[in-house]
Amino acid sequence: MGTISKSIKVLVLGHKGFLGSHLVNYLREKGYKVKTFPVNKTLTNYDNVIEATRNVDWVFSMAASMGGVGFFSQQNYYPTISNFLIDLNVLLACEHNKVKRLFYPASACAYSTHLMNDGYKLAEHMLDYPAEPDQMYGWEKLTMIKLMKYSPIDCRIGVLHTIYGKRQAYEGKKAKFPPQIAYKAIRAVKSGEIEVWGDGTQTRTFLYIDDAIKKIMAVMEDDNYWGPVNIGSSKEVTVNDVVKVCCDILEIKPQIKYNLDKPVGPKRRRCSNEKYNKHYGKYDEVSLKNGFTQLIKYIQNE
Repeated sequence: MGTISKSIKVLVLGHKGFLGSHLVNYLREKGYKVKTFPVNKTLTNYDNVIEATRNVDWVFSMAASMGGVGFFSQQNYYPTISNFLIDLNVLLACEHNKVKRLFYPASACAYSTHLMNDGYKLAEHMLDYPAEPDQMYGWEKLTMIKLMKYSPIDCRIGVLHTIYGKRQAYEGKKAKFPPQIAYKAIRAVKSGEIEVWGDGTQTRTFLYIDDAIKKIMAVMEDDNYWGPVNIGSSKEVTVNDVVKVCCDILEIKPQIKYNLDKPVGPKRRRCSNEKYNKHYGKYDEVSLKNGFTQLIKYIQNE
């Protein structure tokens, strides 16, 4: 890895969101010159994106219409169109304004669901056809992964696997599982029960936001780029494991009610870190207990 000049001017799109807000804080702490996009303008308008990407060196395209499995199981049309418009506008505007590097956050949803359900440890070479991504959100991400391969600018792709942490929405239709289950556990202190979607045996990997930002920056700052790379934890745990961690943190033993009518997504999803570790190095991640302790404290303070 070469020495990065902190005179580099960086644009973070989606700076008010979960990933974007943490990224902005990290960049500023490291001395980067950070530019953000006005919240009263839309990235689905190409002229706005042209203006935003002018006179910057790097762009982090963190803006998207996002949500958990409950959101995307019902919203396969308009969010997909919005995300395509944003991503294509950013890609073309960066080329027009000669941006040196673009970071794009793809998703584990781009992998084929049959590979997930069959228990494969998802590795980057599996982002190929025949494909069966998870929801239209996954199709959109896979399409952009394939398209960016041919871009004339330096596009760097991180494939995100369930990132969680502070400042993440914990209630409402767009809430994802980690903050949502942490919030349910907090409420269970008084109610004495927690609703879990599915039977609790479905698995995921969970990477705390601080680790995710460090991994993203490692991909962006390196002189070399070896193609799309997973940004995730290698530790596979069940939903029941996460519920137990939250209950242990709060020192409660509530009744668990399993709602089998709710969407749960793929039965399993495992993440291979072999490529990341080879090119960017391996380090100890925030543990599940420490990560959810911080998340629970954040929600309690809210």
